[in-house]
Amino acid sequence: MDIKLKNIKYKKGTKVFAAILAWMCFLCVFGGAAFLIQNNLIISCESFYSYPKNVSNFSSHVLSVVDYYIWVKGAKNEEEIRASSTEEDDHIVDYKIVAFYNSTRTLSKVVNFAYYIKNTETGEIITNVKEDNPIELLKKQNHYVYINKSELSNDWIYHEYEIMKRMEGTPYEVHAAVIEPLKPGDEFYDDFIQYNRIKTTSAIVIPSMIIGFILMLVVLAYLCFATGKNEKGEKLPLKFLDRIYIDVLTLFVLMLLAAYGYCFIQTMDSFYVNETGSLFIIIVVLSLAFFTGLSYSLSLVRRKRAGKVTENILVMKVLRKIKEFIKLCFNGKIFRVWILLLLPVYAFANAILAYFVGEYSLYYYDTQKFYYMFFLMAGINALAFLFTAKALKSLSIIMEGTKQISKGNLDYKMNSDKMSLVFAAFAENICNIQGGLKKAVDNAIRGERMRTELITNVSHDLKTPLTSIINYVDLLKTEKIENKKAQEYIGILEEKSARLKVLIEDLVEASKASSGNIAVNLEKMDLHELVNQAYGEYQEKAEKAGLDIRINADDKNIFVLADGRHMWRIIENLLSNVVKYSMPGSRVYVNISKNETNGILTIKNISAVPLEIPAEQLTERFVRGDTSRTTEGSGLGLSIAQSLAIVQQGKLDIQIDGDLFKVIVEIPLWREL
Repeated sequence: MDIKLKNIKYKKGTKVFAAILAWMCFLCVFGGAAFLIQNNLIISCESFYSYPKNVSNFSSHVLSVVDYYIWVKGAKNEEEIRASSTEEDDHIVDYKIVAFYNSTRTLSKVVNFAYYIKNTETGEIITNVKEDNPIELLKKQNHYVYINKSELSNDWIYHEYEIMKRMEGTPYEVHAAVIEPLKPGDEFYDDFIQYNRIKTTSAIVIPSMIIGFILMLVVLAYLCFATGKNEKGEKLPLKFLDRIYIDVLTLFVLMLLAAYGYCFIQTMDSFYVNETGSLFIIIVVLSLAFFTGLSYSLSLVRRKRAGKVTENILVMKVLRKIKEFIKLCFNGKIFRVWILLLLPVYAFANAILAYFVGEYSLYYYDTQKFYYMFFLMAGINALAFLFTAKALKSLSIIMEGTKQISKGNLDYKMNSDKMSLVFAAFAENICNIQGGLKKAVDNAIRGERMRTELITNVSHDLKTPLTSIINYVDLLKTEKIENKKAQEYIGILEEKSARLKVLIEDLVEASKASSGNIAVNLEKMDLHELVNQAYGEYQEKAEKAGLDIRINADDKNIFVLADGRHMWRIIENLLSNVVKYSMPGSRVYVNISKNETNGILTIKNISAVPLEIPAEQLTERFVRGDTSRTTEGSGLGLSIAQSLAIVQQGKLDIQIDGDLFKVIVEIPLWREL
């Protein structure tokens, strides 16, 4: 059921039906709005009697009655008017003639308008009412007015000034009204029919507009949701319209909508001339405008869904190209050419402006031109100052960035987008170097960590079988084996397994020390006493190796802040290294001293083999001075010693001078709080 609903929801036919429904709702809403705007005078009126067109029509009829029967006194033609107005000015006569023609034309079409005129001096009566009591009949009507030389009974009638001017000084009184019910044949009836038709239609149009607007919003929301998807709900590739530059498409759509708007306004102005043709044109124009706007909006939705809204903008692409060109101009050879051209041009412009400033102020006394040239010169120099200040600020940011990077802060950020174009490319290059360094450091740290973890894990896995080998060798030694070869083999196994055990333990310790994963308990230690104790352990081995170890101390009370166990291991490794690799019969010097901050242990010996290796490589793991590896040792002793010195906030350095091997260990001094 869900799959079938999804197929219907994204089906092409469903989308077409939704578009047609939205179009019909749009025509309903827009057409209704145009209808309400076009007939707002009728819709806003409470009744037909307050309808401005009806009031104007009634006022025109009243004025026509007054003009014809009172002002021109019922003249039959233009000659009678001129004959009866010999004492009046020509322009007044012309006004009377115009009034005569207007009033006769208006009164000739009267069907529902009735009047009663009485001369109060002579008793003469002029009326078109045939009933016995015309005044009572007229007074009963909704459209009624009474006029005499000083009174006009209704204040809502138009042409009040003209009417009272005509009645001034006359003995006449006028009663006028529109007789109801209205009969067909004149403007009053036509206006009444139109008024009722529009009132009735508006009662249907307003709720239809509301329903159509809500339905249109719902359908448009569905189209925005479903556009760009097939029947399975999968995204469809962008259409040709979606690949047009969005700003170009927007400009084209705005031009089309402007053209549609112009056509719509022109058609509405001539609507009542040809209602059928105008209505057809309006529907066509609105339909074109709707589908243009719908296509544009759905294209924006598809671009947004594909993430192509900001990418496909022609103006942005042009600006990016201009920016890249400017950066190229300020980068490399082009930049140097620009600087060489810019400096003399700037100096020449200042010289010319300074000349004109002096010329206008000293010779011509032209104050206006002087101020103009002065402010122009000041503006150019201000722009040059701002450009230079921004460049210097960018340079200071770059200098601070390089300083931070040189200190090892590879996460320091420099935003080249806000810098001067002169230094933006330079800053980007430094950022690229920074990123490369950070990547290289991260890779090195990751590789070192992996090697450390590998050594630790492998060493741990080797200890278990090695322990079993040692135990079985011990068991074999307790057996009574008379074969001398077998006893010799057991002795070799015992020797090699013991050496392998030491190597594995050194591996574990080296891994822990280099990774910092080792406990450090710093306390007050006597460096001289610690060296003497270690020497006591190795004195016998040194004598067997024919070595003369001499210990010298500037001060026998040198106390350092160190971990006793780690310091013992450092001295033990160094003395073991001396016994293994020193030339037999040579002297070994052990010096103990201090400086302002550290206690210093220096050991010097003569190597038994040539030291053809850089000093810094001797502290790397598995590197030995005996490149032939014929002597005992794992190549981890110096690496462990250096790592243990570092975890105690100290350091270990090696110096080689020919066959002279020199190790310097510095450990922070202990200080009383």
